[in-house]
Amino acid sequence: MIVDLTKDEVRVCIQLATERYLAKWDSIDRPNYAEGKAQGKLEHELLANIRANVCEWAAAKLFKLSWNVPFYPNTEHWDRKDLPDIGSNTEVRSVRTNNAIPFWEKDLEKILVATKCLDMEKFSQVFVFGYALPHIYHDDEYFDESIAGWRIPLDDFHFEV
Repeated sequence: MIVDLTKDEVRVCIQLATERYLAKWDSIDRPNYAEGKAQGKLEHELLANIRANVCEWAAAKLFKLSWNVPFYPNTEHWDRKDLPDIGSNTEVRSVRTNNAIPFWEKDLEKILVATKCLDMEKFSQVFVFGYALPHIYHDDEYFDESIAGWRIPLDDFHFEV
């Protein structure tokens, strides 16, 4: 399902992404992020924040849930790392180049929503694939050693249980 965002919605997402980027100024990356940066696999942090915000807001808008804006410095990460992206128990993940959504042990009791920003120039359209329950995919078939976690294929995300 495609979610269209207004210019005002995109503006708020961009402004909050900028503030988040500045709040994390000079913070030290976790080893997996540092490795991804070094290998050139990750986009710039500011762009990643904009894309994440747009996708989280689009999912919150579609499912009529609250958006729990992730604005805090890395020093507070351990106190806030379990807060969901939207609603009371939902993580929003976006894809750029992959055909599956990653999850880890910390996500087993959550709902995952898969998204993709369709308009990387204006950030005004997001495709929401649907949702999936990670605990169903918590076995060797879906394990991905490269991320030390699991991946749910995009085709397995739906809007019904």
